[in-house]
Amino acid sequence: MPEQLESIARQTQPPSELIVCDDGSKDGTIALITEFSRKVTFRVRLFCNGRNLGPAKNFEQAIGLCEGEIIFLCDQDDVWEPCKIRNMLEVFTSHPDGYYAFSDAQTIDQSGKLLNQTLWAALNLRAADFIGSKQLERLLKSNVITGAGLAFRSSLREIVLPIPPGWMHDECIGLLGSVISDGILVSEPLYKYRRHSAQVIGFRKSGLFQALLDSLASNNETSRRKLLAFRSLLERLNGTCKSGTISAERMNLLKQKEFHLLQRAIARSERGVNRFSKVFAEARSGRYGRFSNSSWSILRDLTSFKLLERD
Repeated sequence: MPEQLESIARQTQPPSELIVCDDGSKDGTIALITEFSRKVTFRVRLFCNGRNLGPAKNFEQAIGLCEGEIIFLCDQDDVWEPCKIRNMLEVFTSHPDGYYAFSDAQTIDQSGKLLNQTLWAALNLRAADFIGSKQLERLLKSNVITGAGLAFRSSLREIVLPIPPGWMHDECIGLLGSVISDGILVSEPLYKYRRHSAQVIGFRKSGLFQALLDSLASNNETSRRKLLAFRSLLERLNGTCKSGTISAERMNLLKQKEFHLLQRAIARSERGVNRFSKVFAEARSGRYGRFSNSSWSILRDLTSFKLLERD
């Protein structure tokens, strides 16, 4: 955290304020923030939670407390490039209809050593993936937006907050922002993304063995929760967006994603041949490739177990 704070203090265009919500830390964060606030010219507001909220709800609280027009998220111990705030604000000025923007990052290890690829390269993200409705379709397949690279207009809070159940803050902001508008890609790496084993959230590569372990740890209840979480997002859109705000094309994508999650939940509730036939039918439709992680998701649906129900 000290390195991240110093990178914020070194911004060529300093922030108007820094909101810090401490979620019950035991590592001296409060003392560190208090000392930091004495050394900078911008306002630092520290809030200590009476009980642990978890990452999503803690970010929700911090977002709600921000008073500026453009909100930047700080995520764990990543390091900002000195021009990050200035360059991102210029992006919003040149794209007045964009609700959010996110940048690429250089990846570093725990000690701060540069790794051999950018974050977008690691996530197989290309600018061509975010043209028009392709943007929403890419995010419906998997989240590629990290909170550390994200900035958004405060007006987006009317739709995003409170974070719907089952969602992380960055995924929710990016997805909802892409439904009602277009996100802005900033290909310049504007921060250093630290990869380490203790990350609560963020990018993580999984091999075949880890995928099999994840499959065995998953079950029909997991699939049902994903379906309910997605439906909660649809309910939010229906309750907050005026008629005609969402294009027919993007609404159709949302409905197809919901149907795909429903078919996966139904398949996981079956056993043996019945499960195989339902997974195979969904695979033939092309929706696994379009809305899930293709072969990995098929594997997970075939190998997850069904919870035994008690009388």
